[in-house]
Amino acid sequence: MPTLLRTLTCAAAAALVAALAGCAAPAAQTPEQIVAERAEARWQHLIKGDFTGAYGYLMPSYRAIVPEKSYRQSFGSAGAWRNAIIHQVNCEPAACTVRVRITTQVRIPQFAKHIPEVNTYIDERWVREDGQWWLYQKL
Repeated sequence: MPTLLRTLTCAAAAALVAALAGCAAPAAQTPEQIVAERAEARWQHLIKGDFTGAYGYLMPSYRAIVPEKSYRQSFGSAGAWRNAIIHQVNCEPAACTVRVRITTQVRIPQFAKHIPEVNTYIDERWVREDGQWWLYQKL
């Protein structure tokens, strides 16, 4: 009887360890999840006016050609982003399309009275380069 009890105890302990190890191991994220998180983080930087942080999500090849100051100057001042929601991410092996709903506060006085906020959707292209996902930006 002690041998049977010892065998059952060892088996139960092994099963418990295996179950706990399975719970502790995080599930691998899909490309869609990774890109959605990166796109959301980039938009949060833009909403805060942190163009340096947003610049860090652009493809390294783009950043090698376009200085951060030039990137910052590519944005106008007629509106301020208030919110960005990632609605959909569709991925292929090396590229993803991200649909983002953006809420912008209008800063042009003659329009701001009648249209204080504008909601729109945009599609972004994210590409995989050197094992990481980056926002594709045209030159």
